[in-house]
Amino acid sequence: MPEREVDTTGPDAPIETVGNHELIASNRVEGTAVYGHDHHKVGHVHNFMVNKRTGQVAHVIVSDSGLFGLGATRFLLLPWQDLTYEPDLGGYVSHISKDMMSEHGRISAEDAEMQIW
Repeated sequence: MPEREVDTTGPDAPIETVGNHELIASNRVEGTAVYGHDHHKVGHVHNFMVNKRTGQVAHVIVSDSGLFGLGATRFLLLPWQDLTYEPDLGGYVSHISKDMMSEHGRISAEDAEMQIW
């Protein structure tokens, strides 16, 4: 059985990984912070879609949880490859911004998912 390790480098640490350091459990991805290119937090991973045939992650839904936890929560669908994990931040970095979340985000995760179809 692979040995478990705990990553304590990021602000949302600890993140536990098992075996290969390139793998992470899906429940550890959901809730992980998402930052814009300027490294300001824009939200977190709400969930992600996996291709049933290939097993590859195709899209991620980012949620902003409303402004300061108040107001309407917005959800934005992004291609998975738009996110890059940044260990120093303990989260993912993308090209999105708070303005993009406000302007293009949907009012429900289901609404954001429908953008795929």
